[in-house]
Amino acid sequence: MTDVSTPTPGTRALVLGGGGVAGIAWELGVLAALQEAGVDLDAADLVVGSSAGSVVGTFVRAGAVADAYAQQHTPLPSTYEEPPVIASEDFQARLEQVLAGARDDQDARARLGAVAQRSTGGQTDEERIATFEQTLPGTAWPAKPLGVTAIDATDGTFRVLTAESGVPLPRAVAASCSVPLVWTPVAIDGVPHIDGGLRSATNADVADGYERVLVIACGPEGPSPLGPSLDVAVESLRAGGSSVETVVADSASQHAFGSNSLALSTQAPSAEQGHRQGSTIAEQVAAFWA
Repeated sequence: MTDVSTPTPGTRALVLGGGGVAGIAWELGVLAALQEAGVDLDAADLVVGSSAGSVVGTFVRAGAVADAYAQQHTPLPSTYEEPPVIASEDFQARLEQVLAGARDDQDARARLGAVAQRSTGGQTDEERIATFEQTLPGTAWPAKPLGVTAIDATDGTFRVLTAESGVPLPRAVAASCSVPLVWTPVAIDGVPHIDGGLRSATNADVADGYERVLVIACGPEGPSPLGPSLDVAVESLRAGGSSVETVVADSASQHAFGSNSLALSTQAPSAEQGHRQGSTIAEQVAAFWA
C-alpha cells in the first residue's frame, strides 16, 4: 500500500474498478447517469482504472461516456473473442493452490504471474492490443492524468502506468485487462504483465493524497493475499484525511453480470442496471464531488 500523505485541498480522484465486459458496461451506465445529473467526472485531477476500469477511464478522459454507454446497447463490430467459460469455483480453487505458501502479497502476485505465463489460449497479446485499438476512443494518452494498473508477471511488482511510462495506451489497457488463467500476459518492454485488478479490484490506495476520492466498484472485495481490499484501502485513505465515497454494484446490477462477466451478452443489461443505480445516487455523488 502507498504511504499515507496529507491530502491536497481541492484535489479529486476517480477510481474505476475491474469487472470484465459486464463491468465496463455497468460503469459506463453509472457514469452516464451521473453526467446527466451534472456531475463532471472528467474534472478529476486523477482517473485511475484497473482492468475494466482502465477501459472506462479512457472514455471519461475523452469525454465520450455517453457515446460509449449507447454502444453497450448496439455494440460496434469488434475482433474481441470471448474466452472459454471458467467456473468461478474452479478459478478460485486454482488461485488458492497457486498462492499457498506465498511470503507476502508481491510473492503471491509473482506466483500467479508464473502460472499465467504458462497459460496460453485464445487471442495473442498483439491481437488483443489490436482489439483495444478498435475499442478505445483514441490510441494516444489523454492530456489529463490517467493511471492504468498492471502487474509485472515475472516478479509481482504492482505498476500504475501513465503517459510518462512510455507505453502505448492500447498496450497498457490490454495488460491491465489480461486476466491470468484466461488470457496470455501482455508484454510491456518485453516483460509479461497481467491484470492489475488481481492485486485489488479497485486499487483505491493509488488515490492516496487526494482530498476527495470517488470509487466505482463492480462488487464488494473480500480479503485477498494479493493486495489490499477496498475496505482496507478506504480505511487508510480516510485515516490520511481523504473523504471517500464508494459506489458498489447492488444486487440487481450483479445479477445482470450473469455467470460470465466476459460475455458480450452482458453488455446491455449491465449498462441498464448501471444507469438505474447511477440515477439513484446521482444527487449524493454530486454533493460529494462539488
